[in-house]
Amino acid sequence: MPRPSTLYVPHLLNAKDIQPEERFSQISHNLSCYGIDVVNNRRPEEIIAQHKTISGIMGDYCSAFGSKNDTIFDPHKAKESMIYISLIVQGNQRIDGRQSNSSTQIDQGMLILHERNDYYHYQSADVKQLYIIPHLEQVKTIFSGKLSQPAVSLDNHHLANFLKSHMLLLDHQSAHLNSKEIALIVDSLHNMALLMMADVAKEQGLISTGKQNHIFNGAKSYIKQNFNQHELSPDTISKTLRCSRASLDRAFNEQGTSVMLVIKSVRLNAARELLENNCLLRIEQISWLCGFINHSLFSKLFREKYKVSPKTWRDNFKSSLSSTPDS
Repeated sequence: MPRPSTLYVPHLLNAKDIQPEERFSQISHNLSCYGIDVVNNRRPEEIIAQHKTISGIMGDYCSAFGSKNDTIFDPHKAKESMIYISLIVQGNQRIDGRQSNSSTQIDQGMLILHERNDYYHYQSADVKQLYIIPHLEQVKTIFSGKLSQPAVSLDNHHLANFLKSHMLLLDHQSAHLNSKEIALIVDSLHNMALLMMADVAKEQGLISTGKQNHIFNGAKSYIKQNFNQHELSPDTISKTLRCSRASLDRAFNEQGTSVMLVIKSVRLNAARELLENNCLLRIEQISWLCGFINHSLFSKLFREKYKVSPKTWRDNFKSSLSSTPDS
């Protein structure tokens, strides 16, 4: 659905307000800008969709209820990845990644952290779900990598019950609150969400601590956003971060690594993902797109890290997908 044009004012969408013959096309169109495809064209009169979105300066709060549906997130169709916290109020949802071990069942009452950064198939049945979706620039200050699984449970976090209660409060009472009251709750929800995300990032090694961690985290984030630049180097990074080259080196030494090792690792990881996700690109093109000028060096480094050549990796990945039984 289109994002609200006014901050802290509930923006509502109800499928009942759309003519039955237009429901599927309109809802599909609204979701397509987020990289979401609706994969089952249900009978129009059976489509139920009730959405409420409240936009704030830090991100969005959403409440969504829908009939049984299947959707697929395609990272190539989305403008950017998304990470959010959600609470299943009613029903259940299954999230399937492309790997056989990347399936997650989310049941009623669960509070989870989910990152849309790969192909995901969502199966929902009469689900009502509440979301806290921070702007990506907020998340980038916390995460310097990707979550290791489709969903991370937050139920054992010390802020979980507090966050759940305030998400439910806003869902039930937003119609009776003024914009100032809504702003206070929405901003508080996002601040709590970022605190919880930071704890997950620390647990999964996606953020570093230490005297020079601010330099290391900033540099690693910059590398992840600019790894495709062939001229990327420690000198360009230190200049961008406005720190000395010596401070940059100390920050990486503190984490037991170096700038060039991290650049190499990020580029090879990006190449692996392209090999898996884009079969139309030639391996030489992937090498170049990931910042490698020398294709032979890329193949050598890829083999050192993944123990097989780029072509073999792509072939093995295709084979594993074709042999995976339907769930």
